[in-house]
Amino acid sequence: MKVLGSPRATPEQLRIIGDTRVGIEIIRGAAGSGKTTTALLRLRNLSDMFRSQHSRTGSTAAVKALVLTYNRTLRGYVEALAREQASRTGGVDLTVSTYAQWAVHLTNNPQINSRRSTAILGFARQRGIKLQNEFLLSEIEYILGRFSPKNYDSYLDVERTGRGIAPRVDRSTRERLLAVINDYRGSIRRIGRIDWEDLPQRVRALPTENYEIIVVDEAQDFSANQLRSVVKHLAPTSALTLVLDTAQRLYPRGYTWAEAGIDARQARFYRLEQNHRNTVEIANFARGLLSGLTVDDDGTLPDLRHATRHGPQPLVLLGKYSAQLDAAISYVNDKINLDEDTVAFLHPLGWFDQVRKRLNCQHIEFEEITREPEWPTSGANIALSTMQSAKGLEFDHVIILGLNAQVTPHGEGADDDQLQTLRRLLAMAVARARKSVILGYKPGEASSLVEYFPAGTFEERNV
Repeated sequence: MKVLGSPRATPEQLRIIGDTRVGIEIIRGAAGSGKTTTALLRLRNLSDMFRSQHSRTGSTAAVKALVLTYNRTLRGYVEALAREQASRTGGVDLTVSTYAQWAVHLTNNPQINSRRSTAILGFARQRGIKLQNEFLLSEIEYILGRFSPKNYDSYLDVERTGRGIAPRVDRSTRERLLAVINDYRGSIRRIGRIDWEDLPQRVRALPTENYEIIVVDEAQDFSANQLRSVVKHLAPTSALTLVLDTAQRLYPRGYTWAEAGIDARQARFYRLEQNHRNTVEIANFARGLLSGLTVDDDGTLPDLRHATRHGPQPLVLLGKYSAQLDAAISYVNDKINLDEDTVAFLHPLGWFDQVRKRLNCQHIEFEEITREPEWPTSGANIALSTMQSAKGLEFDHVIILGLNAQVTPHGEGADDDQLQTLRRLLAMAVARARKSVILGYKPGEASSLVEYFPAGTFEERNV
């Protein structure tokens, strides 16, 4: 399957790539603006700079570099370009990893509890907490990721940045949530295990790895504790590049830069505005899905002014799922050259049984990439993936079928936190596409997300 190639830098990107000063650099931009590519192209210049520095001081050590991504699928996708940029002239010791994989390796593979959700929900029921399951679990993740165990009590009074305003979490509920965390941590400690969110504390306690270059992609989805532990392992003279867009934040990560151990006053901020990926029509639809959502200073909505290519409007198929799939497969067969173009079937929950059967029946090759650590090297150019695992990736065509209420559960009200997260998730998934987008749902069973499809930006077709 096609992967990031060796793109030619644009003038907008060159001013960032050419900056080889040490310190902290934060690259912000919308989906399709080339943030990740820019950071990886900068990796080459930084490697050359540190290599020259080693030569001047008589050091024979390799330049030590680390590229971290949030999920395994993205790691596999960017690794080829990262290694190409770092090793053109040799002398670079490069690690490309997810945070979890990197942290587990550094801490000698501790026994990590894999049943957090089940345990948390059980303790929450015992304590009479009535929050919706998905919200409750994300709130627990927010607490564990933002605060260290010794200062969990700070959660009682701190502003819940990045979490929305609904449902309301008053002080009494916060106290019970902290009690649930204590119950949970005590239960896993008794069986000799730790939680994933304990890893950052262990990583911070280790002697520094002295990385001269660190690139963190999709940094908005890293927790404060994770970023703080990464910063700990920078060399005294080093370059840290953070790539982020809070308009695409999919996880409850609200925190300040200071909490993440980063002095924003010393950082250099860049914003990429040109949209190199989407057509005007795709960008228009994706931007409309986010209409009314708050985007902070680190976020950037898909920019229509700098999307220059045109193509078809996103197509919305109305009908039974089997009919949606028939129409989508016909589109692939009739309109797409699979020797040249890539196609992604995306779904909120990764329900692909019928897609697999249809593709196999028609002898169409495909790859399943959800959470896969290595990018597939076969000639298949159709991918099946959850929306979350598609984050940061790029395809020529994106197909999202079966957008029914069952697969996008959330609470009541337009300001519900889970609903806002789902809107961001769908906009992010749509913005993976370079040329065309197809969506589908069954009338009468539709997800409430379809209410946010911006009028006039898509074509409807009954199937």
